[in-house]
Amino acid sequence: MKNNKQLRYIAYVRKSEEREDRQLLSHEAQETEIKANFTQLKIVKWMEAESKSAFKTGRPIFDEMMAMIERGEADGIVAWHPNRLSRNEIDSARITYMLRDKLKDLQFCSYNFDNSAEGIMMLQMVMNQSQYESSKQGRDVKRGMKQKASNGERPGPVPPGYIKVPVLNKYGDVVLNKDKVVTETKNDPERYELVQKMWSMLLGGRYNAAQIRRIANDEWHFITRKTEKIGGVPLSSSMIYNLFNNPFYAGWMYHNGDLYEGGHNKMITMEEFDYAQKLLGKKGKPRKGVYQYAFAGLIKCGVCGCSVVSKTVMKYVKDVDTTKTYTYHYCTRKSDKRPCNQSKYTTLDVIEKQIDEELGKYTILPEFQEMALKILQRNNKTEVKDRNQIYQSCQKRRDTIQNQLDKLVDMLTRGLLDEDEYKEQRNKLKVERSEVDNQLRSTEANSDKWMELTEKIFDFATYARIRFQDGDIMTKRDILMTLGENLTLLDGKLIIIPNEWLIPIAEHYPELEKRYLWVRTNQKASPTVKEEAMESIFELWRARWDLNPRHSA
Repeated sequence: MKNNKQLRYIAYVRKSEEREDRQLLSHEAQETEIKANFTQLKIVKWMEAESKSAFKTGRPIFDEMMAMIERGEADGIVAWHPNRLSRNEIDSARITYMLRDKLKDLQFCSYNFDNSAEGIMMLQMVMNQSQYESSKQGRDVKRGMKQKASNGERPGPVPPGYIKVPVLNKYGDVVLNKDKVVTETKNDPERYELVQKMWSMLLGGRYNAAQIRRIANDEWHFITRKTEKIGGVPLSSSMIYNLFNNPFYAGWMYHNGDLYEGGHNKMITMEEFDYAQKLLGKKGKPRKGVYQYAFAGLIKCGVCGCSVVSKTVMKYVKDVDTTKTYTYHYCTRKSDKRPCNQSKYTTLDVIEKQIDEELGKYTILPEFQEMALKILQRNNKTEVKDRNQIYQSCQKRRDTIQNQLDKLVDMLTRGLLDEDEYKEQRNKLKVERSEVDNQLRSTEANSDKWMELTEKIFDFATYARIRFQDGDIMTKRDILMTLGENLTLLDGKLIIIPNEWLIPIAEHYPELEKRYLWVRTNQKASPTVKEEAMESIFELWRARWDLNPRHSA
């Protein structure tokens, strides 16, 4: 061995924050060991402690040290162990190659190195072993995380509204797996209800994401859960959109591109999550100013598709010597792709009149509602057979989906599908299977739910027009959203595509109302005849109205 007293050494310490190195010596401990073991060495440079993993190339402090060796500013390196210098093949080869010329010596606290052909070979074996252990440990970690996701537990942190807590055995002791605490996802008692309220606000259509974020931060003083490194702050813009884009709240989670069904308590259904994504596509921002607008963000231009916005102006009317307030709706004309000729303003009064006329098409008599519900409730008790048929149909569909999933695995192993195709088709089938499972679970309650929705629809058809005329801003907004979709403004005319469950009312109710009024006012008919006639009217109503509403008032 060369005279170590004549060589100049660089001291290098590394402690990765990644899982592979959590049990190894800290920066301070490595420095202490080096100073205690190599008092005779001439250490000309202590490199700043490196915290980046040696499993991959690209460590800036390590690269700086090697550059100093290349420039002849030092002759050797001292470290606690060879795995501090490298856990990858490229850096290992770089070190052993430099031992031919520039790098004169290596000194380690827990490994004896001799700068000879045999010593270099043994050094290569030690560093290769470190690389193998890191790779194996990485695979084990990935395998464990995948198994965790398969079991319904999200690897890593959970989104706002949830927390991870240790699993306890029947004796109250923490359950361990390979010396690590086993956790499960539970509702965060401080935040779950608040996050659930955020979802309700978004799905209700009254607030967009930016408004919900402002209310949560300013009015509720919402603070994210504090962890060791992050958290303890109000919601940022990116946080609120990440929250509303996360299927975790609907009971699903992504891990390495695969979709897994979680075992946690979901806040919303998958249908509600999909609907929220459509709402988020607008990503409207609240308008600054003192005025609120009932229809803000709901109406699009019929020519260019841009948003129709509102503004309020004050005008002095000379004839009556007073100032009046006018609210106008107009197209922003911000589209670069489609030219727009909609330059005229449409007043709020005109739009509200058009909405009122549209509501008139779907308005029924209060007494018609009362009689119809009475008969429908009575007939509803006979629908057990229909529910059983639906249940059997859903069960067959589930069996078909499961067979398709089994075939996908076979096609993957036979090389008929690549990994990406397999994952894409499997994720779709898993979501579809979950939807069928939900339908199976809800079939027993479908009859009661059907009646509940029917009552809501009749209530809307009976009173929506009155409520719209006398209601506040939010009431009018709710009624318009329930009334229709794809709202567009073209040449001052509001075009409303009605929700499909309203269409049968416009098509069939006028005729049925005439028959209803004739029976009710027919003085010659006996009460029994009238009741039978009424029931036939409402059976005809139900037969023509394939009552499968997708929305409720």
